[in-house]
Amino acid sequence: MQSNELQNVMMPSTTIIIPAYNEEERIGGVLEEITDFVGANSLNWNVIVSVDGNDGTDKVVQSYAAKYPLISLNKKGGRSGKGEAIRRAIREATGDVCIIMDADGSISLRDVVENLKYTSTSDMIIFDRYSNQENNIPILRRIPSRGYNLLVRTLFDINVNDTQCGYIIVRSKIAKDAFRKVRITNGFFYVPFIYYIKKVGGTIKEIPMKYVYNDNSKFKVSSMVIGGGISLIAFRLRHSRFYKYVPQWVTDLYLRKFRWI
Repeated sequence: MQSNELQNVMMPSTTIIIPAYNEEERIGGVLEEITDFVGANSLNWNVIVSVDGNDGTDKVVQSYAAKYPLISLNKKGGRSGKGEAIRRAIREATGDVCIIMDADGSISLRDVVENLKYTSTSDMIIFDRYSNQENNIPILRRIPSRGYNLLVRTLFDINVNDTQCGYIIVRSKIAKDAFRKVRITNGFFYVPFIYYIKKVGGTIKEIPMKYVYNDNSKFKVSSMVIGGGISLIAFRLRHSRFYKYVPQWVTDLYLRKFRWI
């Protein structure tokens, strides 16, 4: 069994943020991994699980929070979208650095933490799932993702290979500043998040990472192709000279129909 202890790794004050929607079957394993690691390394970290929706995930988190004071639950009634779940948690972050991670365990916590050392020179660390050819990402997921990434690079000049990875390290202050400008609440929020980090002069480092694809992933190709494509166009329009001609009802329709994707 691999030791949970790390040697000679810079350990800044850190808040771990986990957005969770319909994750009652997987969130427990992720929280076990975190509490084991934090305990083994005697870290004064905290964990915020931001629950979106009204499934049983919050009850699982509450049971862990009762045993581990470092864990807290952030929940708002109803479903508001992954971007909004992360925004709520970012506001409560107390660490100098935030680790944003999915609840699926597809990237090990140890692999993420080993890259905290780069926060001394970079404001955001993005993990790239697609440069590592050993990663078992299905072709039906890989193709639309690569097409989506090409659009991001073309429309926004964002030179990042994997904008949608759910595992990110970011300095808390610059994350809070960027989220004040991000209006998107769905899973597309990653692109505006990176865009505004760059706009305020933030530095970004991307690192290829070992990734284990989970067959129970919540990702849907239709969401990427339809929702993601429309969101890209809408965000590009928002930052063009033509935005002033867009009727308010169109903006309201977009926010109402696509905020949960």
